[in-house]
Amino acid sequence: MTQTVSRHIRFRGRSFPTLALELDAPLADWMARLDAYLACSPAFFAKKPIVVDVSKLDLDRDALRALLRELIGRGIRILGVSGVDPAWAADDLPPILTGGRPAAVPDAAAAEASPKKAELTADERAAFEQIAGALALPSESKEEKEPPAAATPEQTHSPLVIEAPVRSGQTVFYPQGDVIVIGSVSSGADVIAGGSIHVYGTLRGRAMAGAYGEMRARIFCRRLEAELLAVGGVYLTADEIDKEMLSHNVQIWLDSEDVKVARLD
Repeated sequence: MTQTVSRHIRFRGRSFPTLALELDAPLADWMARLDAYLACSPAFFAKKPIVVDVSKLDLDRDALRALLRELIGRGIRILGVSGVDPAWAADDLPPILTGGRPAAVPDAAAAEASPKKAELTADERAAFEQIAGALALPSESKEEKEPPAAATPEQTHSPLVIEAPVRSGQTVFYPQGDVIVIGSVSSGADVIAGGSIHVYGTLRGRAMAGAYGEMRARIFCRRLEAELLAVGGVYLTADEIDKEMLSHNVQIWLDSEDVKVARLD
């Protein structure tokens, strides 16, 4: 008689990158900004699990429930809530999350884009160096800059190079550093980077640089037709972009609390 050995069920702890939506006071103003954002990019939160961070708000449990209903009504899929007392956990609330920190692993969407870290061609390298030469803000001068400190291996991350267009509905998410797209970014596509974003083509979709608070991050593109731009969490919608910047080679950076756009051609 053969004895059948039952297999064990395995549980393993894993971490997955996700976006955290950080709310601030006054809440009515924040909701108005969210509605303006969604009016320009209604599908941005589609199929994206979101952690709602309410650490900057003074809410009781009933107010939190009402807030979450407002967000769900706007099409936001809530994975969990952070910034509240874990004792608030209840069946009618999403999981209460603690100890969150910036993700260290890119998601599958970036892997599906078949990134390669091969060297750029001579023409691409020349274009890259031309754009890199314009990194300084207009108010800065080379004489005022101090030599940069040598980066340690722990501080250095290779850029994610996408050698294909980013098509509508695709999301490239790379929290470790810069993203280089050798091609265009279609309308309805998202490029999210912990560092800067370089698009060697037309940027029609949404680009978010410095996604984890890197205020020095920038966005560069050969032709600007973007639906949304964001640097360090501060965004600029399509309606807010200066029309004189459209269809040009530009750089985008954060100056205090304002997103600036300047032509490079």
